[in-house]
Amino acid sequence: MAQSILFTCAILIAILPLARLSVIKPTTCATVRQFYQVSKNGYFTLFDSANKPYLAFCDFQSDPGFVWTLIESLSTSYARSSAFGKGFHLNIPSNECTPNWSNYRLSKNKMTAIKSAASSTHFRATCNFNSEDKKGIRNHRDYLRVSFCAYSYFLNVKPSWTCATVDYINIRGFSCTKCSIPFYNANNYHLFIYVPYIKSKCGRLKVPNTKFGEDVFGRYHKIDTRFSCTANNTSTTNWWIGGAIYD
Repeated sequence: MAQSILFTCAILIAILPLARLSVIKPTTCATVRQFYQVSKNGYFTLFDSANKPYLAFCDFQSDPGFVWTLIESLSTSYARSSAFGKGFHLNIPSNECTPNWSNYRLSKNKMTAIKSAASSTHFRATCNFNSEDKKGIRNHRDYLRVSFCAYSYFLNVKPSWTCATVDYINIRGFSCTKCSIPFYNANNYHLFIYVPYIKSKCGRLKVPNTKFGEDVFGRYHKIDTRFSCTANNTSTTNWWIGGAIYD
């Protein structure tokens, strides 16, 4: 009898690790991709730091080799409002239970949990991401991708201009790779890039016909309708946290 009990216990001990592995509770879209081998963009269940489920949008298609979790998407109207024109260091969740493209932002706790994952090495901003399109975006015009190693203030306050080397940036068709760009992220300002400063600060990317006060990817005190994120009031700016995947 004793031998039978020991044998049963040995089997259970061997099986339990496998059972635990089968119950995956992903905290990022990269985990969804890794364990479920998903390749189509869409809405998936993630788990926050309190182990509570929530719905999030995952992009597996627009950047070959990268997976992205959407953390914020705002129309021009909402992005320019006082309620949302603030940095990611502040907790201003909106429509967390109903992800959408015009008025959506995760809580800071959820953003922190996503950023803390080992697979989360970068952040990016896109314009007018189309969830109905297979790839979401058809080109990388008006696009930004930066590593957290290059810019470490994404979820913190940095009330001064900070030069950061971006993987890639495109503003109205003018782009550079591995170039230094000035970022600003203060108490009352959403993370953004002030286009007139790009010419004179950091790597000095040349963007012709710049308008005075023109902001891109956030804040939007002054806008240029040639920049697709602010082409009209319903145009959207989409912010993501993600990283490279290795299948």
